Amino acid sequence: MTSEEDCWNAFVERTHINGADNGVLAGLNFAVKDNISIEDRAFSAGHPLLATRRAASTAPCIELLLDAGANCVGMTQTDAGGFGVSTPQTFNPKAPNLIVGGSSGGSAAAVAAGYCDFAVGTDTGGSVRMPAACTGLVSFKPTYGRVSNEGVWPLAPQLDHVGLIAGDLKTLVCVGHVLLGSVEKSDCALTGLRIGVEKNQSHLFEEKIEMELDKIANWLRDAGHEIDRISIPGRKQIAEAHGVIVLSEALKIYSNLSDTERGQLGRAAVKGLDYAENLSIEAVEAAWGWARAAEKKVQNILEPIDLLISPTLPIAPPQKEANRATLSGEEVPVVVAMTVLTCMANITGTPVISLPNPISAATPATNLQLMSAHGSDENLFQQALRIQRDLEVAAKNQT
Repeated sequence: MTSEEDCWNAFVERTHINGADNGVLAGLNFAVKDNISIEDRAFSAGHPLLATRRAASTAPCIELLLDAGANCVGMTQTDAGGFGVSTPQTFNPKAPNLIVGGSSGGSAAAVAAGYCDFAVGTDTGGSVRMPAACTGLVSFKPTYGRVSNEGVWPLAPQLDHVGLIAGDLKTLVCVGHVLLGSVEKSDCALTGLRIGVEKNQSHLFEEKIEMELDKIANWLRDAGHEIDRISIPGRKQIAEAHGVIVLSEALKIYSNLSDTERGQLGRAAVKGLDYAENLSIEAVEAAWGWARAAEKKVQNILEPIDLLISPTLPIAPPQKEANRATLSGEEVPVVVAMTVLTCMANITGTPVISLPNPISAATPATNLQLMSAHGSDENLFQQALRIQRDLEVAAKNQT
């Protein structure tokens, strides 16, 4: 494929690295976000300042995929340094007038356009899940620490996760097992699951998304699952704490840059770092306090259930040039609206899979997040396959 054919501007650099001849991923092609290192390939993390930088080595997570037989076809676009949720230079193949999501937007565009079977990105506040929702794809953020961050350009090291975006769940699960170093189980029949479905606390979700989530809950109950409606108070406060933590952590990474160098990082990065410089020690400590409380809260919520289902996004994907969105009747920056439901899983380090909602397949915003307990990634794979199958059957029966 030539660069002229990349009409969505998904790639920073096209390449072709053959995977091993034999392996469970043989025949699959993948792309890699431009903040994950592959030897002698682009490694700018989207920063204009680093546009000519080449990686000195290959990240272990990428070596696992190549060793399993997958072929790498290129490095994908990102918001500069991960400071953003729109990847503005990239277009959404499913809806060109809407944002593609970020910061792993190039990875999502590459999969959605059919350039590859799956893509690797990073997720610090929802950065694989948001683009997947905007493009109608599936995504996976593992338990923190299950996949090595070695060779990844950091944003907030205590929240950064390597993640996946794929066109279908079976591919995602197969690749996920390779990254986790685990053996894929047969598609076993699970008995009825105990599922928590999030209530629309503080009217965070748009009404249409709330109604569809209610229908999802009923469909899953009819399929033999036990459903509990669960409130998660403090979503906005958790999101605010997440923002403070990310920016204060990022400031440590970029603190040695001169003013001139910082100015070349990109507008969003500069704005974020300027904000972080004005944070007080007390504000950062308070944010970490909220994070620890959220982790305990989520642990208590997940303990009696198998998984928690919530929307990936509380709103429909904004227009491509939009800077603000409406959340709970209030005009807020797009980044706030987009991350309010995704960032909690980064604070808690819990595994999450995002799936398209079969009720409105033409509306990618209604992707569903499936979250399970810390370290239960392999169980989540099997549960997601069961949930997807049950929802597809229910949707078919409605037609």
